[in-house]
Amino acid sequence: MFRSLRHTPAQASISVVAVCAFLLLALQASANQYVVESTADAGTHTLRWAILQANATPGADVITFALPGSGPHSIVPTSPLPPLTDPAGVIIDGLSQTGSTMGTKPPSTLRLQIVLDGRHAAGSPGIWILSSNNLIQGLVITRFSEDGIRIQGAAGGVQKNSIRYCIIGLDQSGTIPLPNGTAEQSGRWAGLTISSVTHAPGDAHDNIIESNIISGNAGDGIILADCQGGRVFGNTISNNYIGITLSGDVARGNGRDGLLVYGGSFSNTVSSNVIAGNRSDGIHLVGAMERSAYVRENVLTRNRIGVSPLGHPIGNALNGINIGGREYESAGGFAARNTVTSNIISANGLSGIVVWEHPSTQSNADGNLLSQNSIFNNGILPIDLGANGISLNDATDQDSGANQELNAPVILSAELLRGAVTVRGTVGISADPTHVAVEVFKYHPGPATELRGSLFLGKVFPDGGGNWTYSTTGGLLPGDSVTVIAIDRENNTSEYARVRAVTEGSGFVEPESNALIARNNAQAAKAIITGTERNGDGIINITIEVQQPCWGILEIYTTNGELVHTLMNRWLPVGRYLVEWNGSNWQGDAVPRGVYFCRFDADGVRRNANLTL
Repeated sequence: MFRSLRHTPAQASISVVAVCAFLLLALQASANQYVVESTADAGTHTLRWAILQANATPGADVITFALPGSGPHSIVPTSPLPPLTDPAGVIIDGLSQTGSTMGTKPPSTLRLQIVLDGRHAAGSPGIWILSSNNLIQGLVITRFSEDGIRIQGAAGGVQKNSIRYCIIGLDQSGTIPLPNGTAEQSGRWAGLTISSVTHAPGDAHDNIIESNIISGNAGDGIILADCQGGRVFGNTISNNYIGITLSGDVARGNGRDGLLVYGGSFSNTVSSNVIAGNRSDGIHLVGAMERSAYVRENVLTRNRIGVSPLGHPIGNALNGINIGGREYESAGGFAARNTVTSNIISANGLSGIVVWEHPSTQSNADGNLLSQNSIFNNGILPIDLGANGISLNDATDQDSGANQELNAPVILSAELLRGAVTVRGTVGISADPTHVAVEVFKYHPGPATELRGSLFLGKVFPDGGGNWTYSTTGGLLPGDSVTVIAIDRENNTSEYARVRAVTEGSGFVEPESNALIARNNAQAAKAIITGTERNGDGIINITIEVQQPCWGILEIYTTNGELVHTLMNRWLPVGRYLVEWNGSNWQGDAVPRGVYFCRFDADGVRRNANLTL
């Protein structure tokens, strides 16, 4: 049986927003209040005055804006602003200014009126956070010589800060570059940095960066970087535009990487961002060889890398995602056990994903899971292990290198037979092949605007002889092409296999060593759906009766024929099977309520049933 908890992301998002709004109002009601009424740099009711008051007053603080006249209103410091040091935290609320709004779908709907302009502030970041529990929202931050915003670790840890609904590196319209980080000779700066520093080490963790536009900066868009003695971990970067304008369709790239995760930074989550137009890599993960510090266990998921929200190709100048690659002062490598899953990666100048290992050891860039991504139309390869072009399979798969240079699977055939496309192939690795997952993808040669849904089709496991079979009744059609990757039990992921076109008919002779395939072709099966029932938890139970052994494929489709989820794709002995569908698609996201249908195919004997969520 297939069991999972049903969830509705839209409802969850609404509830989180409501909770955050409630907590913000509650905090404002009980906190010390300071109102900015002047754009001057000093004196009562200026931003500098408000920050100094917040730092000096025990307890939580709220800084709001009530500047007279129509905006935008520019505040131009003539020296660095004081860092935020109150452990109780402060809210700096640019959305409180008349005319400011986050809109209904930030960051694309941001309309901001408070501009923090650092052109005369000397060497400094715009907002410098040295404490926990701060919230910065609704500011335009431009032209600071160092970071636009810096969250810096300190003794006891700096945590639970939130930066949201800001524009960092562009003007208030979200279109014209006014870069931060222009003092490149004095350091590596970014639109936003979360870091620890050598001279005053401390942890920076569990901070949230969400729904901002971070574009047009002279250095990187975002940096996560640690130092010896300080840790950077558990931070979340989500739903930001990094390297593009407010419209989402025009490049305003950051001068280096869209996102750099450096040194020993670990367990950070990067999700649902649009990262495009940047002048180096979209995302770069690289450790610090000189101190054997690993970038590790970071999760990159559901991002659009090189592709606009509307599917237009923008690209990043180099790779979509670079894991371990050398860059600037870094020797490269030391990036291991990171997860890259369910991203769209397209239109980048070099490869979709590169994994590179420093030659000082044979395992400093291993265990990087590259799963269920839609990678297409990049300049070189979808996945490149070693940054050296296509890696040839070796007979015993004993080579080392990035992700152990795991052998790619070989596709032997992809044919339409009895209403189902069956893809067959082999894997050749030194370990037990039954522990290898083979992920199957529809190959997409065209531009991003032609992509509908995911290219990921499903996952199968080889038999003891390394042979595998994947079948679908609608995910592939004659004229389509298919490719696959292999993932071993340590999450090392291979490059893509050579693409194979789907053809009609059978010219394939099946290997006798594959017992499952041999039994599959013994006789047409008698297997049908005998019932569907929706229980009180919203889970649909599908009952299947198998009277003769067969290969069974159970798939969920929309009424328009789009594949939603593959619930079953395996050998079925005689018996009764209860399969549960919790109303989610293959990514685990809840699908809209309505009518769907399930298709059960057993060696060409097919039954459909309507389902109502």
